[in-house]
Amino acid sequence: MLYDHYDFESRYQVVDGYRIHYVDEGKGETLLMVHGNPTWSYLYRHFIRDLRSDYRCIALDHLGFGYSDKPWLADYSMRAHIMRLKSFVDQLGLKDITFVGQDWGGIIGLGWAVYHKHLVKRLVILNTAGFAPVFREMAKRKGPVPWAFPMLWALKIPILGEIFIQGLNGFAKYLIPLATYHRERLTPEVMRGYLEPYPTWGSRRAHLKSVRQIPMLPTHPTWQLLRDIGMNLQGWPVPTQIIWGMKDPVFVPWFADKFEELLPNHRPTLRIPDASHFLQDDTPAPIIAKIREFLSSAELAASRQSERA
Repeated sequence: MLYDHYDFESRYQVVDGYRIHYVDEGKGETLLMVHGNPTWSYLYRHFIRDLRSDYRCIALDHLGFGYSDKPWLADYSMRAHIMRLKSFVDQLGLKDITFVGQDWGGIIGLGWAVYHKHLVKRLVILNTAGFAPVFREMAKRKGPVPWAFPMLWALKIPILGEIFIQGLNGFAKYLIPLATYHRERLTPEVMRGYLEPYPTWGSRRAHLKSVRQIPMLPTHPTWQLLRDIGMNLQGWPVPTQIIWGMKDPVFVPWFADKFEELLPNHRPTLRIPDASHFLQDDTPAPIIAKIREFLSSAELAASRQSERA
């Protein structure tokens, strides 16, 4: 590709008539890495470069993101992204998948996974949601509040959102640094990597469409989607590793606690005090180490269970 630190071969899969860009590096068990807004598969470059020595690392760009097609009139709803992810997985014939997801990528991936549990071997969950937020419950726990939500909701305002997100590329240019704790790691070269696929007003349309799907009320379609995902996650015994940036202004630690409640077969959560929302850039090394430890321990546990059987 264009960067020394993202030197992966570009591949394309046609889904619903559109070209979906993805990378597919390494061999072994499949790790499916799914990004959110306004990032793309570039977000997982550190993970891929390390883990591809032992695993098959697949990271796609959602329609409207990265190097995938960016049609103006496409359906960019979360449900549409979930259905495209299903088609992508089906076309590649993936199975025994370890899903890795963050931000909207967690919601999209979990929205697929809960209805295709037979294809999912493990979950790695980073700073995302998989259930409807309960702000009263957050308040009772007296932890950090998701102070960035009002800022994001403001971008639903007509014209303001278009100017900031599509006109100024503000969501990528300003909010990625704002939601990264170690901003010194966002060098000019790194920021060029995040911004390069979005050079024009039209190329940023999916960013705006995603922001405007943030739910405000239980009647909102995304709220209902999150509620359904949460109901299907409840009690799922899939081996799970939760990894959390504790400085996240959106997905505060309450979300990690909730995942622990829903998923009984979770390993001890890695809570990273000096990581924010974009923890893949904040602290890649301890996250990669934890993923490797989780995969190894899960494989050992499965092997022992097979021997006992």
